[in-house]
This record gives sequence, C-alpha cells and structure tokens, in this order.
Amino acid sequence: MNRAIRITLGSAVIVVLVACSGSGSSSHPATTPTPPATSASTSTSGAAPATYTSPPATLPVSDVPLTTDPPPWLAPAVLDNGADSARYVTAAGLPYAEEMLQVHYHAHLDVEVNGKPVTVPLGVGFIVQGTSVTALAPLHTHDATGIVHIENSVPATFVLGQFFIEWGVRFTPTCLAGYCTGQGKELAVFVNGTRYAGDPTRLVLAKHQEIAIEYGDAGKLPPPPSSYAFPNGL
Repeated sequence: MNRAIRITLGSAVIVVLVACSGSGSSSHPATTPTPPATSASTSTSGAAPATYTSPPATLPVSDVPLTTDPPPWLAPAVLDNGADSARYVTAAGLPYAEEMLQVHYHAHLDVEVNGKPVTVPLGVGFIVQGTSVTALAPLHTHDATGIVHIENSVPATFVLGQFFIEWGVRFTPTCLAGYCTGQGKELAVFVNGTRYAGDPTRLVLAKHQEIAIEYGDAGKLPPPPSSYAFPNGL
C-alpha cells in the first residue's frame, strides 16, 4: 500500500510516495521524486566517509548553527527550500545518497519541554534541492510520529547526537536547544523507561528503542514511556 506525504517548502509542495509493507521493508520514498541511484554509504558531498561504519569522535564535524529557539523545530529540509539540508547531514558525520535497506531498523524518540510534547518533524535527514528530494541520510524521519529510520548498506553505529545535528537543534548533556539545566530545571534522557547516565549525545541507537528526552522542573519530570507500539513491519 502506498501513501503520499507532503513537505511544504515555502510556496512549493513536494509530494513523496511512501511504500508501506509488513514484510520489514518499511516506509521509504518509492517514486517522484527519486533519489539518485547511488549507495547510501557513499557521500555525494565528499565531506563524509565513503563507507559509513561509526560516528566521528567529535560532533559536529563542521560548524552549523544549531537552534536555541523555542519549539517547534523544523527540519533543515523545509527551511529556505532545503538550502542547508546537506550541510547539516555532513556536520553530523553522515553520508547521503539513495535510501538503502540492507540494514534497516527503527527507534522512537519522544521529546517533552516543560510538560509539553515537542514534535519530531518529517524530513530530518532529507537532502532537498529546490522542490526535489535528491537523497537521504542513513538517519531520517518519514513523518512526525517520532519514528527514526536507521538505514545503511552495512552494519554501522549511529548515535543520538548525530540525529539532533541533522535536525539542527542544539543538544548537549546539559542543554536541549535553549533549555538548560540549573535554576531548578533538569534535562533527562530515558531509554526504555530507564534513565540514561552517560553522555546522551553518544547514546547508540538500537532497534525498537524508546528514547524519551524530558526537560522541566528538577525532581518533577513525568514518568517516561517504557516502550513504543511500532506499526507492523517496522
């Protein structure tokens, strides 16, 4: 079954057909516009590694402005006709090209600021030129459900910090965008309902993880979800 998703870029609307399957090859752009027929582990920018296997030691790998504004936080693909979309993917140390499904799994991300959910938007990891989606990064979102698609041509390691750089949102152990710890506020990251004690930017993404990021009054954060009901086939 196919369904259409729309990305609005100013006055232009990109329509991407998404093929849905219960066999494990889940949503991906199947027709107009079609990304170039090159490997997803091969960068077309020359700035990312030719074959991606692990994140760089330091992120971001190049300077990009990461928002400290209040949400909503839109994907770079929908800002300024996607002019900087490739720049953000490259800064995350990721390649981009055709979507490949040899390695294909999903995690789910919930974000909450001061008791209010923040939408994880459609189009993170999309490379857009004008009104065309020309390529995808191995980490990307096809909709606003919070499901992160993790896809590559070979087994590889991806970390949460890379996703936030692609998204264009500042994320550190103490800050989410402009929301930082201190003065009675705290920032916490949970994995499958358990608080994560390490550097959250280096949190390795895994199949069917439920990741919850919560910012709010210290000691009064709401109970995080322990799982996510992924649709059949994801």
